[in-house]
Amino acid sequence: MKASDLYKIQVTRFYRENHFFLIKDKPLAVVTTHFEGPEKKLEIILYSPQFGIRNNDDGRWNKIVKASQADIISKRSTEHLDAYILSESSLFVWDDRILIITCGQTTLISAIPEILEIVDRKKVALVFYERRNLMFPQKQSADFETDVASMEQYFPGKSYRLGPANHDHVHVFYSSHAKTVAGQDATLQVLMRDFDKSVTDLFCQGHTLAKDQINRLSGLDRIYSKMETDCHIFKPYGYSLNGIVDKSYFTVHVTPQPEGSYASFETNVIESDYSGIISDVVSIFKPRKFSLLLTTSMDEACTKSRFTVVSHQPGYHVTEKSFYEFDCDYSLTYLNYVTKM
Repeated sequence: MKASDLYKIQVTRFYRENHFFLIKDKPLAVVTTHFEGPEKKLEIILYSPQFGIRNNDDGRWNKIVKASQADIISKRSTEHLDAYILSESSLFVWDDRILIITCGQTTLISAIPEILEIVDRKKVALVFYERRNLMFPQKQSADFETDVASMEQYFPGKSYRLGPANHDHVHVFYSSHAKTVAGQDATLQVLMRDFDKSVTDLFCQGHTLAKDQINRLSGLDRIYSKMETDCHIFKPYGYSLNGIVDKSYFTVHVTPQPEGSYASFETNVIESDYSGIISDVVSIFKPRKFSLLLTTSMDEACTKSRFTVVSHQPGYHVTEKSFYEFDCDYSLTYLNYVTKM
């Protein structure tokens, strides 16, 4: 191969393993970088529906996503919900709620001023901001404390850390703007690290396998199989999937690089017993360790379901268990699991 043939450039807005960079007047060089899989998450809940908020004819959601240093790739919709796959994770928009999840080196907090251009701040009932401990924190432009300081310019609130400081943990900030009585509301998250090699190998074949092949071979096609799905394979590595039906969603994001494999699963489907879906997800990725987060309103049915996440997972044992009741009619259950030696 001629040296001139090596002047191909792959331009992306985010770093993945083995990206190629052109050095002026020199052949192409391979630079190995590490991609930050663990996400930042912003959820804004309104007192009542703000009709028209979902409209993107004017590109408002593109602008909001761009402010966080990401781009919209695709969109699927139901009567009640719009789901976007982003260059870094996902965006979901209802008439009364916004959920943005971003990974990599995104600056999610920077999207808040743009959101407040289309959302009346007086209609905001609750704001949640979440950030897991990262694998490569030195590559981020801000830490959680800096993010909270920026958040409090718009929404005064409280912050917590769930889990030990020197092991896997999640930072949570919330802002409650009035005493509200939430209806049934729950979100389950399964955050997984260090996959089995067979899983890493499968998701690293994204450049040779079609999306439906990855879904079928991994078993993701059996997760909430009645939902309409939209997925994207990133080059050279990475995979995102959104599933939606009515007002419900689930989303999966995979960073399969062996140097820092990570996957997240999240859904707002309310279950009376979460042990089944947790087992299904964990069996797909076979992680060496994972964390569970269940955020629920204080509705009686939802509060009962939190006990089902504290279930026996074959081959794993619990190393951390935390439970918080916030003064905004929501509670959070957090657990860390690691494989048994």
